[in-house]
Amino acid sequence: MSDRLSSAASLAVRHAGAYVDLIQSDLDLTSRLLRARALAAAVMAFALLQAVALGCVWIIAAAWDTPLRMPTIAALVGLFLVVAGAAFWKFRSLDASAPPLLSQTTREWSKDRQLLEELLARGARAEAP
Repeated sequence: MSDRLSSAASLAVRHAGAYVDLIQSDLDLTSRLLRARALAAAVMAFALLQAVALGCVWIIAAAWDTPLRMPTIAALVGLFLVVAGAAFWKFRSLDASAPPLLSQTTREWSKDRQLLEELLARGARAEAP
């Protein structure tokens, strides 16, 4: 009995170490990806903001001395609201397809739990008279 308990404890310690490595791998992968995405998004957002601002100034300047000045500004505001709504919808849909945090670790825990349940069931049958 003590040999079995000793081997089970040894197995548990090894698995705990493996879980720590797996969790660290999950977090490293996620943080690396997140940093790259954030940098690319920041550069893209800044460049797009500059282009849109200059485009708006150009359009408003072209319509300034005409009776269409206010409708032009209203149309630009409406366009930006539509674009913001579409971006918000896309942002919300990205969360739905993202894998959950620590998905690899959860999958491995599930496998190990099943294996331990099988081992415990075999041990209980072997010890039964």
